[in-house]
Amino acid sequence: MAGENLAASLEDDEPLFDAGDVAIYLDDKLVKYFNGNDMASVSWTTDNVTLEIDAQGAGTAVKNHDGRGTITLHLNRASDTWQDIMGFGASTGYHKINIVTPYEHVYAGKALLTKNPDINIGGTAQTVDTAFSCNKITLEGNKAA
Repeated sequence: MAGENLAASLEDDEPLFDAGDVAIYLDDKLVKYFNGNDMASVSWTTDNVTLEIDAQGAGTAVKNHDGRGTITLHLNRASDTWQDIMGFGASTGYHKINIVTPYEHVYAGKALLTKNPDINIGGTAQTVDTAFSCNKITLEGNKAA
């Protein structure tokens, strides 16, 4: 009986994710029309902390202040955002990326399109993965307590 109550309460707490609650902005313009399941990917270049161990086993932890990384937008090529990005070219101009989900807020104020993305043309949905190199990607929690 107690196990059934616990199982019921766990099911009641299970979140219902809705991708419609996610907003992604590139240069303050809402990004729409993605390539399917993935809307964006975020990857940091370095660890937040590194641990170095000497020959005798003594360790030293070093905090890393390098927030570099890559934000990739997974777009359908019919997206207006893709049309905008093609106008950027592989430029030296900075762009702002702002991603808000029900769980986190990820943003970068200095993102560069360092190269034009690879494009495949075929019989399936026409997609493009556009990667921006960022000086610093900030991650904050966004879940209501």
